[in-house]
Amino acid sequence: MRILLLALITVVFSTGCVSQRTVDGKQEPAQQFNAQEASRTRLALGLQYLRSGNFEQAKANLERAREYTPNNPDVYTGLAYYYQQVRDVKNAEAYYRKAIDLRPDDGDSYNNLGVLLCGQDRYNEADQMFRKAVAQPGYVKIASTYQNAGRCAAQQKDMANADRYYLLALNHSGGSVNILENYASLLLEQKRYDKAADMIERRANYPQLSAQYLWLEVQLAHALNDKNKRQQFGDLLVQRFPASQQARDYQQLTK
Repeated sequence: MRILLLALITVVFSTGCVSQRTVDGKQEPAQQFNAQEASRTRLALGLQYLRSGNFEQAKANLERAREYTPNNPDVYTGLAYYYQQVRDVKNAEAYYRKAIDLRPDDGDSYNNLGVLLCGQDRYNEADQMFRKAVAQPGYVKIASTYQNAGRCAAQQKDMANADRYYLLALNHSGGSVNILENYASLLLEQKRYDKAADMIERRANYPQLSAQYLWLEVQLAHALNDKNKRQQFGDLLVQRFPASQQARDYQQLTK
């Protein structure tokens, strides 16, 4: 199950280039170079290249952003994300920690470092980072971080903490559809069918259908040997989401 990486940086495209203009035939002084604006532009370009898979240009722009503003925590977060994508865990961790040193009240950086550490099976350290994230004043992504903590606890078979974190995530999200679906999926994997049924029932109270929700209903019915219910939700899954992975999984299940 994939752990969520929260939004890293909000950036805007703007230019900080030196320019001249002429008024009434007279040349005015050049606009002074703005390192902060130039850094934001390079950072935005670097992240855009990273999203498109152009790692060479991504790194070049991120490094240029660092040259312009060497003490900007957003730049180090961007570099950490770059190294995370190219699977250089050592540098990713170093840059996340540098971002935290520069801005120690940034919950996103603690969360993202927790995700990285959990992926390296460093569960206790990851848990500490998730706890620090939610403890930051003004941090608003508490539900997502608790969900990350729950998944990480489940990876190390600590189901008591996994349950606790998932319930905290649900409390802080008002019963998020995404969290309900992910928690129910985890419970089904562990064959905890009574608890999974409770989460799926809560999810059923929301009107919008999703391929994941219908697949959860199929899996639960299959586990409980309820063939009629399995077919009912399976047919609906194939009808509403024919191109989904869940529909393909259902078709494999019924072969």
